[in-house]
Amino acid sequence: MKSILSRINHFVATLGGLLMSIVVVLFLANIISREINRPIQGLLQLAVFATIIVVYMGLAYCEEKDEHIKIEIVASRVSPLIKGNMKIIVKIIEISILSICVYAVSLDAYSAYITKASITGTVPMILWPVKSVILAGLFLFWFQILLNLIRFIKK
Repeated sequence: MKSILSRINHFVATLGGLLMSIVVVLFLANIISREINRPIQGLLQLAVFATIIVVYMGLAYCEEKDEHIKIEIVASRVSPLIKGNMKIIVKIIEISILSICVYAVSLDAYSAYITKASITGTVPMILWPVKSVILAGLFLFWFQILLNLIRFIKK
């Protein structure tokens, strides 16, 4: 199971990196088109959506590699046993909070799909695809935290 999730995380993170390159191109095209007085409608919204997607696509991979930002003022000053117990408690809190987030985002994505919610502008853009990718990213992140917790408890 770990291997499959690792492959998925790596693929999604790689896809996020590729998408980040596309975001740069979108922003560049937006700037150039505005400078020549021929703005491309909806380009900025696409770039913002892509940036949001990039962030959520990388969460699980960062968790797998244990590369999220941490503040270890307390953890660096306690014994390894207490540090291990603190890590378990933190992971349980993370899973609990993320469970609430996954639930809320799933309701929001479903609502956006049912109501066909969109961002208004010169080019209306539907929201449910972006919210669905956010939900998938959060779910992978939740699953990776759970896997890390199980792995840490076994150790």
